[in-house]
Amino acid sequence: MGWSREFIEKVREATDLTDVARDYGDVKNAGPGKVKMNCPLPNHTEKTPSHYVQKEFFKCFGCGEGGDIFKFVELLENCDFNDQVRRLADRAGIIPGPEDWIGGGGGEDRRKDVFAAMKLAADIYHQRLLNMENKEAQRARKYLRSRNITGQQAEKYCIGYSYPRTIGPSDGLLKELSEELTSYFKESETSKDDVPQKVEQAMKRAGLTSNYEGVDTDFFFGERIMFTIFDTSDRPIAFSGRQLPNGRDPKYRNSPGSEIYKKDETLYGLNWARKHLAREDRIIICEGQLDVIAFHESTLPIAVAPCGTSMTENQVKKLARYTTNFLLCFDSDKAGQNAAKRFSQWEQKHKLQIKVVTLPEEKDPGDYHTENKLEELVKVIEDKDRTIPFLQWRIDILIKERATETIEERVKAAERCLQLVKDHPEEMYHDDYIRYTGEALDLPYSGLREKFDKMHKTPERKQFRETITEPEPDNQPATQRQQKPTVDELRKQPSNELALTVLSMVLHHRQILEQGNILPEKLSPILFPDQEFGAVFQALLTSYSLAHATKKIKESDKGTSIIAALRESKPDEQISIEIASKRVGELLVRKVEKEVDSLQRKAKKTNELELIRDIGDVHIAKNTLQNEGFLLFSPEADFLLSWLHEKLES
Repeated sequence: MGWSREFIEKVREATDLTDVARDYGDVKNAGPGKVKMNCPLPNHTEKTPSHYVQKEFFKCFGCGEGGDIFKFVELLENCDFNDQVRRLADRAGIIPGPEDWIGGGGGEDRRKDVFAAMKLAADIYHQRLLNMENKEAQRARKYLRSRNITGQQAEKYCIGYSYPRTIGPSDGLLKELSEELTSYFKESETSKDDVPQKVEQAMKRAGLTSNYEGVDTDFFFGERIMFTIFDTSDRPIAFSGRQLPNGRDPKYRNSPGSEIYKKDETLYGLNWARKHLAREDRIIICEGQLDVIAFHESTLPIAVAPCGTSMTENQVKKLARYTTNFLLCFDSDKAGQNAAKRFSQWEQKHKLQIKVVTLPEEKDPGDYHTENKLEELVKVIEDKDRTIPFLQWRIDILIKERATETIEERVKAAERCLQLVKDHPEEMYHDDYIRYTGEALDLPYSGLREKFDKMHKTPERKQFRETITEPEPDNQPATQRQQKPTVDELRKQPSNELALTVLSMVLHHRQILEQGNILPEKLSPILFPDQEFGAVFQALLTSYSLAHATKKIKESDKGTSIIAALRESKPDEQISIEIASKRVGELLVRKVEKEVDSLQRKAKKTNELELIRDIGDVHIAKNTLQNEGFLLFSPEADFLLSWLHEKLES
């Protein structure tokens, strides 16, 4: 008998090995989240500490022993795995329920069939790439060779190649995977009559198949280079499919979220990087799989990247358990800069020490691997002129983005820079950065210091607030704007009808939205048509019923009509994570269309062409998202969300 895998992971998550280590000897601080001690393991005595411990694992550089929290207890207490889990659960105050103890040694997992399906799929994709007789994969092999990815590296990182875009199970992954899973279930002594259903369920639960016009299909990843995403236990849990040159957009497609793959928590490369973090005490965060691989082929195998989403707080918290020293190595374009800026909201909260790597223009880490110049990449990371403190980088970017030709323009830019400094929690940095701002803008220190001392910190709730704007059409009479709409009138506008549908999901199906990682990562007030809809959404999030939410909403005619419409709404029996995701994706597209229209009208009226300089990219992303079925978990959706936040918060 054994513990369920869910319970084992729950115990692992609740246990800090640095605390456990204190029970076995004196420890000394060895950096953020890390301690060192004289090795407590049997048959190893030492006078100076060489045994390093972090939250999830340990390593002794004297005797060479290392492992995770369970290995630590096994070596010191000489107990079996189930006893290790029980002891650590008791220590963490976790009381197991009847469902936590199941059959199978070592803790069997109810998700084992899903893991098996993913492992088999990863192997199938991988063999398609390596099979030199497979002519379909020739373009993928050619591209990987052009990026200096060898066959050995393709095996090391389990890179594969998907099937052509087809609908139905007659060809492609589903046919081969069905055969493999059938053998798997037969070997596990599953009843013969249950095997077909088990095969279908395993593929669906893993996100390897979806229903398209009534047919199960795997065409989602049509003809792409497949990067396997692993959990920290080195188990395949998802894929990121990269388009081939001149292939079908978008550039990347990522597996949908599943019970084993939480996009907002998973980081590509963490399974490899975590083994080196104790010694390095820093982690490199970059953008794509090829960037991560470049670092892992260098002497700095400590890189990770988010998987198909912008960086989330859950991912930051996970990394902060290993180290609080973050090196941000994003592309030098606007999207890369925005990705780096997001970390300002987590810097103080998680006590992060952040530096930004400024790569040469139009370079990314993967390029250094392509050019066989990994030593240069390491030199860039170690170069103090290129890896600069986060606050300095933010000031540099702010100055770069603003006009500074006249004294008035420089003073205005200085005000923004000084506000960044004022909001930074470490006051010992303030004076140096006031001087830095003055030198960068050629302004006197004394005047900046005087102005700085009179400034106030930006309220924390406003620093990263999602400001909702709703421009009124220029020709709309004021009397019409003030008129109270009925529920029927409210529903006449398509954007309102869609917003009401999404609010109804929040009211009746919040658990599905949370299970699908739609809440809180994707859905926010900024996506709704106007301030009243956003206010109702916020009230629903912080309430236990519609009546309770109503009390939190400021009285307004439109708000009253929205509440009345929600009272008439009913749960949707057909709702699923996939349906909910598409509805929110459509809400995003409609909001983007509205904001683009508003900017174009404003640019025409004021002749400020700068307002619409990136509209082309927005149109491409919006059209792709719409044509591909409003896929909320896609690079296009992430780009549009980032663009909306940037436009509406500025």
